[in-house]
Amino acid sequence: RKRALHWLVHEDSSSIDFSEEDDDLGLLHRYVVATIYFATEGDTWTRCSANKASSCDSEDERYLSASSHIKWDGIHGARNGEITWLDVSDRGLHSAAPESSFLPLELTLLSPTLELLWVSENPHLGGRLPDYLSEFQKLQSLSVYKTSVHGPLPEAIYDLKKLTSLRLYKSKFTGTISSRIEQLRDLKWFWIHENNFSGNVPSEMGSLKKLEGVTLHGNQFDFIITEDGESLYNNILPEALCDLRDRHLKHLWTDCEIGSVVPAAIVASGEEGGEKEKGNAGYDVKEGMRACSCCTRCFPRTNEVVAAVN
Repeated sequence: RKRALHWLVHEDSSSIDFSEEDDDLGLLHRYVVATIYFATEGDTWTRCSANKASSCDSEDERYLSASSHIKWDGIHGARNGEITWLDVSDRGLHSAAPESSFLPLELTLLSPTLELLWVSENPHLGGRLPDYLSEFQKLQSLSVYKTSVHGPLPEAIYDLKKLTSLRLYKSKFTGTISSRIEQLRDLKWFWIHENNFSGNVPSEMGSLKKLEGVTLHGNQFDFIITEDGESLYNNILPEALCDLRDRHLKHLWTDCEIGSVVPAAIVASGEEGGEKEKGNAGYDVKEGMRACSCCTRCFPRTNEVVAAVN
């Protein structure tokens, strides 16, 4: 914070006039971006850092350059400097304090206008999603995938009524998915695969009529035991979520049901029979079985594949 303030007061070479009352918010937003830059070791970023060793399409797009911060790479907003989009994905952000918030508290100064926040593909970005996210009532898209952000989802996530896209996959999240997810009525994309979520997939997800894509595989969700004729299948998908496939839900990815698949190499060798299932590359479904109850694609659990090979 001190470094950002010092830069803004003593080093910022911008000729932008923030003296007008309507531009006060723009000045605050410039300070916020500078704070995020220093808090995530911006001089080591791999793209558009102030350090000119990093690649950048133009000098105006570099962070901390004299140009308007709205021109900096990954930022969109109004002429007065108000930020609506902040995309700092895939540029080597680092967290100085892994157990604190994933981004500094000053981020809340963007809450009146921010609609998109992407910090994905920064594997050294840690910390947790904070409770202050509830202040971002205009936020429509939040992407934190392929990071080291960890811990449970804060209840604040379920207060983001305008959220249409939540992408958290291949990170280190834990805990359960709250039944309050039904409050996210505009949610279309919910990608949370390859984390450590547990508990039940809430049936309240069935009330999210706008869902188009859901990915759940690679977590630790509890099974729902459902009876199908004379067979019992292990399944994590509540019926209410399955019913959405008759609406807009075209992508529903989950783990394959226990014992239903075998690596394709074993089938090819003739050791065990199986049949191809479209979209399931690398393995086949065992004869007379199904891979999942209602998913559009399933992924075998790693321990099952290893057991089958051994």
